[in-house]
Amino acid sequence: MVAERTARRIRVSPPVATLAIGIGFAVFTIASGIAATVFAFRDDAPVSREVFGGIPDAWIVAFYTVIPIVLVWGAWNFSLRVRNWQRGAPDRRTTTTKNVGRRLRDFRAGVYMRTLLRDPAAGLMHSLLYFGFLVLFAVTNVLEVDHQLPPGAKFLHGDVYRVFALVGDVAGLAFVAGILLAVWRRYVQRVYRIRIKTRPEHAFILGLFLVLGVSGFLTEAFRIAEAGRPSFERWSIVGWPLSGLVDGLSTSALADWHRTLWLVHIVAFTGFLVILPVTMLRHMFTSPLNLYLRDNDRPKGAMRPMPNLAETELETFGAAVVSDFHVEAAARHRRPAPCAAAAPAAARRMPPASPSTPGDRAQDRGGHGRVGQPGRLAAPRHGGRDDHLLRLGVRAHHLRGDLVVHDVPGMRRGLPGRQSRSSTRSSTCGATCR
Repeated sequence: MVAERTARRIRVSPPVATLAIGIGFAVFTIASGIAATVFAFRDDAPVSREVFGGIPDAWIVAFYTVIPIVLVWGAWNFSLRVRNWQRGAPDRRTTTTKNVGRRLRDFRAGVYMRTLLRDPAAGLMHSLLYFGFLVLFAVTNVLEVDHQLPPGAKFLHGDVYRVFALVGDVAGLAFVAGILLAVWRRYVQRVYRIRIKTRPEHAFILGLFLVLGVSGFLTEAFRIAEAGRPSFERWSIVGWPLSGLVDGLSTSALADWHRTLWLVHIVAFTGFLVILPVTMLRHMFTSPLNLYLRDNDRPKGAMRPMPNLAETELETFGAAVVSDFHVEAAARHRRPAPCAAAAPAAARRMPPASPSTPGDRAQDRGGHGRVGQPGRLAAPRHGGRDDHLLRLGVRAHHLRGDLVVHDVPGMRRGLPGRQSRSSTRSSTCGATCR
């Protein structure tokens, strides 16, 4: 009985589960590299390809060493973000027999990007990028699995390999086309709703993706040319024509170019893994999960029912501090819920200024809310101390060094958080940091 109760109490927290998943992928990658080195299984079928053909052993060892480290690092950063999501008040989002069907449909809608498909141009661009990348990722993993199998169990040869090569090149074409379309829409056509949200990281991400896609095709082309352009490689509809352009080079030149481009491709992929948890790319995971966990049981913006005031033992009701909300408490910042240190007077170790003094108005021009105008907030500097409140939809201003929330038009509820908008303004809900 005691053991049963103890087992019930054991619950893996979401941050730990996130880190465990990353460690699991890292261990699998290390085991894959060890197995490939120890057993060295080869496929002698005439229609097949050699994995890591022409690549020095030292580079292969470095690959199977660096990738697991990056995977653990990415999992650690994801776990910090999950911990950040838990800083708000808890909310019940349990999957039950009543909502599992709806949640799976919402998750599928997030994976298929159905909301983006409402705009044909945006839907086409995201579909080419997203599904092209997913297929390329699957192709790479299938190749790695086949690489670990003994000769009798290998399957990437003959017609299976021909189809494999065709699918990989078609997906690569879709991926590169999606990148070029994204560059066109963001930096040439400059669609208004995209232009106002463009940040430097977007250019870096698109450039990294373009290097990843182009280097993959060029690596394939030099690999085919180095192998003597076997006829079955015609199914590589991009690599085969490109290999004809470099077929006249010497064998040593082809080998050098092949190794160099393979290294560029691996570095680009490693860079993708590095920036995945710390840039907008994480929405590949969070958006479907966000839709899965959204709560449709209570109408959007509706308040929770109040307890019986004659029987309850609660001393406070509603929200007293920002952490009482169901919010992504510090948004992109890894700091606790706002406190007095967030106030400009406290942050600068200065005595609080009167709302009517020039010093306070100067602070307002620095990006904080204008005192004396409840419900309005000046645009903050990127990364400012009040930036996280803006992302949560909290309109606030500073009064004598304290943070006073006057209007809460929207909060992010649940885990990982869903932005909802209240239908009414709350003038009584306030938070004062001490």
